[in-house]
Amino acid sequence: MKSKAVFLDRDGVINKVMYHDEKGIYSAMNAKELHFLPKVGKALKTLKQSGFKIIVISNQPGVAFGYIKAKDLEEIDRKILKSLPVDAIYNCIHHPEFTGQCNCRKPKHGLFNESIEKFKIDVRKSYAVGDNLSDLKVDLPFRKRFLIGIKRNDVFNFMHQEKVKAEIVKDLYEAALRIKVEDLKICQKPPVTDGWHDGLKAL
Repeated sequence: MKSKAVFLDRDGVINKVMYHDEKGIYSAMNAKELHFLPKVGKALKTLKQSGFKIIVISNQPGVAFGYIKAKDLEEIDRKILKSLPVDAIYNCIHHPEFTGQCNCRKPKHGLFNESIEKFKIDVRKSYAVGDNLSDLKVDLPFRKRFLIGIKRNDVFNFMHQEKVKAEIVKDLYEAALRIKVEDLKICQKPPVTDGWHDGLKAL
């Protein structure tokens, strides 16, 4: 029997995005800089109780840029796995301008495919949650996608321009509650997808 999963981005979804007056916005460079967002533990517990695998897939080009060391990224992963009920973490450490093209940098789905095969995941019963459209533009038939952000006209317009169909939520906990409710519907009727993936095939 195949598993169902929730695919999560990392920065801005489970942990705070860092900010520095000179650096601007950046990812945590070590485990000490990694701070979990409120209600993340509660959100993941809700999802695990509903039987989901929790898979974190993150673009971490800081390794390619040179400001994050590979060993520090591994330490960050260990902290997440020790602190939260996460089943696996996959990182893309590339950037096209520094390391050339790869098949794992989102919205490409190389890392998704790897996790789907390893955990035998039914994508049509699975969900994606991110705080950036690149997290949600992955060409896979998720049941639903959730964007953490603010409901504003410019956000809706950008989603329309990028042809991304997603529900906007304020945080991971709200997404988890919606996923829990949506998941119950699967037991009552045949699975459906968000239609976004099928729409891409028609373009």
